[in-house]
Amino acid sequence: MAKADNKYIITYRNFLGKLEKENIPDIILLSLKEKILLDDIVKAICGKFIGKDFDPVNNLISFNADDKQTENVLNECSNTGLFSDKKVVILKNVKKFSKDDKQSYTDYFKRPNPDTVFIMVSAAEEFSPGKVFSYDSKLENENSAEVKKIVESSVKIFEIGGFTEDELINWIKEKFGDYKISSDTIAGMVQYSNHSFDEIMSEIEKLKTYCFLSKEVTMEAVNLCNGIAKDFKETDFIRAVIERDNEKALMIYEKISLKKDVEVFLVFLLNAAFVIINKLYDPGVSKFQGWQLKRELKLWPDEQEQLLPYYRKFRNSLDYGKMKFIFENIYQSDKLLKSSGRDKRSIMTSLINNICGS
Repeated sequence: MAKADNKYIITYRNFLGKLEKENIPDIILLSLKEKILLDDIVKAICGKFIGKDFDPVNNLISFNADDKQTENVLNECSNTGLFSDKKVVILKNVKKFSKDDKQSYTDYFKRPNPDTVFIMVSAAEEFSPGKVFSYDSKLENENSAEVKKIVESSVKIFEIGGFTEDELINWIKEKFGDYKISSDTIAGMVQYSNHSFDEIMSEIEKLKTYCFLSKEVTMEAVNLCNGIAKDFKETDFIRAVIERDNEKALMIYEKISLKKDVEVFLVFLLNAAFVIINKLYDPGVSKFQGWQLKRELKLWPDEQEQLLPYYRKFRNSLDYGKMKFIFENIYQSDKLLKSSGRDKRSIMTSLINNICGS
């Protein structure tokens, strides 16, 4: 991301606060990758601009920039009349406007419809308003200064920054509403979602249904919802394998209740662990520290983070070329476990012994 664009960065929480306290801008250029967060933001804008009882069918119109419907977008934005309702028009997947589209949109920016909020959304990895409107390009500079002036004076530009660990936990707590859940339980829950907001929301809805009567979400509930035995700590199993302790790994496995497909989940955990170890061979990753490393390796629960020294020790003791052997064993074991009529215990025993003997 270019340093010149850092002035547009704002946290998700601060942006929602800004929407609540200030008038909604007529035109917004928003950099945001997560659909779940965009839905929350659009809901907040519609509620403030139109009213809490807004009708998404009539008051919220969405377009995709890839469909090249500039004329339809601007007609929707400009539609005025005595009985016209307020509306929010969204143009998603904005990348770089063509010369003609740029001219059409900047013409609208000069005279926007006060009964419409027009939101352009970019999910680009390197966000830059100059790239979207081509006023930072040396090849298109005949009116770049004028375009830049129009955009910066008419369009409110925001880039929603990534969540910190605390922000993510607070966001999840809000999504649970009146359910009681601790920060430690949230950290444990996140490991099942691969830090995907879509998967996090799916996990939240599943847990809210499971804990509907008690209105309290515990780590036991999280584990049970994911098919794990009550007394099982997955980190104990992973650590035993990483330390090449065959007997301990098998003992932990034997203690697991006979739940459906628990072996498949253990193989999933092993695969996740060796994906982390594999990443540690990358100098660009191994140099990270703190939250940046934790996010890159997806070490969400504290127990997972405590395994990091063991992951590093295993990496240092194993030639990188042997990682292929381990992943092939994990893949074949997963495939066999998902086949009917297989002896799951012998498959798991073979997998544990192969990894511990590598």
